[in-house]
Amino acid sequence: MTTDPLALLSGAKITDLHDHQDIVLEGQYREAYDAMLDAHNAGLYVGLIGPVGAGKTALCRKFAEDLGKPFDWVTFSDLVRPSNLIGSFDPTLVFKYGFAPEAFSPGPFTISALQGGVFLANELNRGDEYVLNVLLDALEERKLYVPSLRSWYRVSDDFYLIAAMNPSENRGTRRLPSAVQDRVKVWVELGYPKRATELKIVRSRCGEYELGAAQLELVLELVDHTRNDPAVERPASIRSSIGIARLAAERSKRLGKALDNTTLAEAAKLVLGQAILMKPGRSREKYLESLLVRVLGTAGA
Repeated sequence: MTTDPLALLSGAKITDLHDHQDIVLEGQYREAYDAMLDAHNAGLYVGLIGPVGAGKTALCRKFAEDLGKPFDWVTFSDLVRPSNLIGSFDPTLVFKYGFAPEAFSPGPFTISALQGGVFLANELNRGDEYVLNVLLDALEERKLYVPSLRSWYRVSDDFYLIAAMNPSENRGTRRLPSAVQDRVKVWVELGYPKRATELKIVRSRCGEYELGAAQLELVLELVDHTRNDPAVERPASIRSSIGIARLAAERSKRLGKALDNTTLAEAAKLVLGQAILMKPGRSREKYLESLLVRVLGTAGA
């Protein structure tokens, strides 16, 4: 095993980000996908609204893959600035070329817009309005201004933007500026999937483990409780369901015993401990202990 930094970087370099997306395309995901396809073919931008971990990003990756287009994205927050989208000068190249195009490093939005890819504006309603305004000309006029180069560039006819947002009642979200909202014409709401669909998703992510239907049903029952309890502000996502199932299966495998409710409870505590957020004044530890006893009959060893 090499410890040479350059060799490590060279060996781990990713040259193709377009991984195959094997997702369960049924129920709400099928409906959302069809709406996205119709919007795309009609020349309309689409937005997805749903909680964290509902599968929005995976659906967008699958959509881009099926269109045969490159996929780029930015996850918005208070820390994202226009240069994170458009790009900036590389200081090391400025010494060689000066403030010329050769020294400019384009951002993911610029690359996607000029290349004709699918761009995911993830968690769009967490971005600052000043930053979101960068998107407007590209969406409406099909042209992009790069301030560092003091030039306008033509946006590819194949470019397509998908906005993804968390529900407006979530912490850290902002009201979407009307100018942005007006340019995204089609809005699709996604919730957590129905149990039968989520069961298929979890199974597809746990293929190397032998997990019985009854055990997976218990995992999903735990997660469902967090989604329907008014005391929980941020419930468990699909990733939590997958995490509990995989961790419990791996632990029982290591211990050389059949997967039982005690092992499920131990795995659930480790996964859900930071996955859920309680309303003010509610104890997460007490809530989880009560939930585990109610569903599994034990809170673990």
